[in-house]
Amino acid sequence: MRYFKTGGLAALLALSAAPAALAAPQLAVTLKPAAAEGAGPNGTGIVPFVDVTVEIPDVEAEAGAPLLRLPLVANNVKSVADTLTDLTASDAAGPVALTAKDDADRPAMAYRHWTAARAVKGALTVRYRAPITTLANPRGAAPPLELRTDGGGFSGAAVTFLILPEVDAKYGLALRWDLSAAGPGAAGVSNFGTGDVTSSGPLSAEDLGATYVMGGAIHRYPEAPPKQGFFSAWQGSPPFDGTELMRWTESLYHHYLGYFKAVGTPPYGVFLRPNLVNAGGGVELNGAFIGTFDQKTDVKDFKFTLAHEMVHTFVRSLDASKEDGPQGLALSWFSEGIAVYYQNRLPLRAGMITGDEFLRDLNTTAARYYTNALNGTPNSAIPDRFWADTRIRVLPYDRGALYFALVDGEVRKASHGKRSLDDLILAMLDRRRHGRPMDHAAWVEVITHELGPRGKLELDAMLNGALVLPDDDAFGPCFTRTTAALRRYQLGFDPEVLIQPKRIVHGLIPGSAAADAGLRDGDEIVKPVPQDMIQGNQQATLTLQIRRDSQVFPITYLPRGETVQAYQWARRPDAPANCR
Repeated sequence: MRYFKTGGLAALLALSAAPAALAAPQLAVTLKPAAAEGAGPNGTGIVPFVDVTVEIPDVEAEAGAPLLRLPLVANNVKSVADTLTDLTASDAAGPVALTAKDDADRPAMAYRHWTAARAVKGALTVRYRAPITTLANPRGAAPPLELRTDGGGFSGAAVTFLILPEVDAKYGLALRWDLSAAGPGAAGVSNFGTGDVTSSGPLSAEDLGATYVMGGAIHRYPEAPPKQGFFSAWQGSPPFDGTELMRWTESLYHHYLGYFKAVGTPPYGVFLRPNLVNAGGGVELNGAFIGTFDQKTDVKDFKFTLAHEMVHTFVRSLDASKEDGPQGLALSWFSEGIAVYYQNRLPLRAGMITGDEFLRDLNTTAARYYTNALNGTPNSAIPDRFWADTRIRVLPYDRGALYFALVDGEVRKASHGKRSLDDLILAMLDRRRHGRPMDHAAWVEVITHELGPRGKLELDAMLNGALVLPDDDAFGPCFTRTTAALRRYQLGFDPEVLIQPKRIVHGLIPGSAAADAGLRDGDEIVKPVPQDMIQGNQQATLTLQIRRDSQVFPITYLPRGETVQAYQWARRPDAPANCR
């Protein structure tokens, strides 16, 4: 599954590995990871914590006024706000006593705020210890943002552990690594490059929070990191050859540079790490991206995740407004849809996957969409229900991708093969490069110019929940549309159970596979469970760890309901073997 993203390559152009004069005030952040416990040749070391120092310039706050903040929850991920220790703050006048106050809990973004007991003026230094987890996210499905440790390394997004000033100002960033306790061979990297980096421009609080770090005993490709362009790092022990996969990813990156007509080559980071819930997904942050794996990850499928996240770094999303919901989720039909659309198209064009691999990935998307009992949900309802129901969460991905396939086919036919969706996306990116809005209105303008009033009518219909059905030949001359008998995904009980702090089953559906397997209302699900990947696999079973009457035991079932005829695509019988 792929989630929240911010930034893109343009954001990276604001950073360099060399200090530069800054018009904005500069935050100095130092990370000092602890030595790994139990480190050994099998890569079992756990980094228990990282000490964080944040130096904030030019602070001016009255006693009791908002001073500092850290999200309690960001994108359904718990931060270290409840578990950090040894928090201190001081300015030129000495120690500053802090008082914490929390927002109400919500999946998107809830904060812990700190106020000072006295007035603060000038430079403020904040120090604390951030613990690093080995446990699954207690809130269930979420992007891989939390501080996590495996194999002697650790990683996480700053939004889950970096305390920032409670102001709207932008700051430059000086990120420093103190690896003195981490042991020989330890390294520190971020989405802005290897080692210490200093920004050459100001960053918003969102961009600061989207800084991704990985440190300790980690693997890297290439071993000698470049100052610009592609680099990668991973922690833990993936079930595939990490170096070989990163060579493939680097090759794809160079194809994307040319295809999207990218300007400049800032540091471009790819990070991999284990994931205990929804392995195989990823997230894009500030022009870098993170992919996740477990010991069952199929490297052929995982390549599509990497291709997907790479699209995000080049295209990003439409410009968001407050009306678009937390993290612009109302616009995910565009950002996720275009990433799913291109995740198989571009590798196929580059000759980096086969036609059969393309078809398998396409049909996974089509099967999930056309069997989705909630595929008529209007786009306006998605932000509020995104984290509560996997069927809603995947809808912008699947529906958006098929919408773009529909548009591509119509543009090709209207232009007699002279133009395609590619021209429209490049036109949108050109707007952004020249400082013009790349927002919903811009897409309406572009699509209407290309297809006339029909373009906007089809867009509005899709956003209102109408079924999207690309033409028979929408995916080129090699493939044709067909149907297959497939079963709908059915969890078997109220899906909101899985995002509660204590997961107590209710709303059990009589006669469902869950009920037939022995699940009962009132059972407690003691571990978070993945669904997004399972939903796309007709044969994938779901295992719940259940507590009932002080006994803990597993219940496994096939989470499927009624059978429906779903659209799929197949190779045309007369297509040559090399057709793609």
